[in-house]
Order: sequence, then structure tokens, then C-alpha cells
Amino acid sequence: MLKLINKHSTWLYFGWVFFIAILTLLPGSLIPKVSWDFISIDKTVHIILFSVLVYLGLTATNYGRLNIFRAKPVILNIGAAIAYGYIIELTQSFIPQRSYDFADLTADCVGTLVGYGLFLGIAKILPKNHT
Repeated sequence: MLKLINKHSTWLYFGWVFFIAILTLLPGSLIPKVSWDFISIDKTVHIILFSVLVYLGLTATNYGRLNIFRAKPVILNIGAAIAYGYIIELTQSFIPQRSYDFADLTADCVGTLVGYGLFLGIAKILPKNHT
């Protein structure tokens, strides 16, 4: 499974960027209201979305064909993910029933760090050469 993700990581990365845009830029009336008593599922979703984004970005940079982050892959991937989250939050302020939410941006930032940690953990079991 990891070899398959590595092989298609560049396409998966750009598909995931598009997927996040669709989910986060829908009008608020189309978003189901779901929450648990102890934690908002919305923040959990943000963490998962951005964890996968950074993981795929680092995988595509190290094992795929994503050349835009080759110089400093960790800094540029994390920086791009945080900037993307910020741009999405700003854009949401113009969408009906959506708004800028600093807590969402914070969850995005946490997700970027989780994604980096996930990549570090999985990279230890992957071969060092590019596939």
C-alpha cells in the first residue's frame, strides 16, 4: 500500500488540495452539524485533512515528482499547508454561513505537525532510494 501511495503521491497531493478546497469552501448550509460532547468533530476533521496534506506533500517531494518543494521540503511543505489553511479561512469569510475561524486555523497548524510526524514515522520503514 505504501509503495502505491509513493508511486502516485504527486497526483494524490494535488487531488487532496482540491478535496480540501471543496470541503472547506462549501456554503455553511450544506455542512451537516455534528459534534460530540467533549470535542468538536470540525476541529478533528481539520487536523486529519491537514495531516494527510503534509504527509502527501512530503511523500511526493521525497518519493514522487513534486519538484516545487525540493529545496527545503519540510519548511516549504509545512509553510504551504499553513498558508493554504489561512487563505481558506480568509476566503470562508466571503461564503454564506461561513466565517474566518482562528480555531480552525489552529487545528490546521496542528494537523501539519501531525502530518510531519506521520511522515517521519513512515519514512523510517520505507527504502531510502526514490521509487
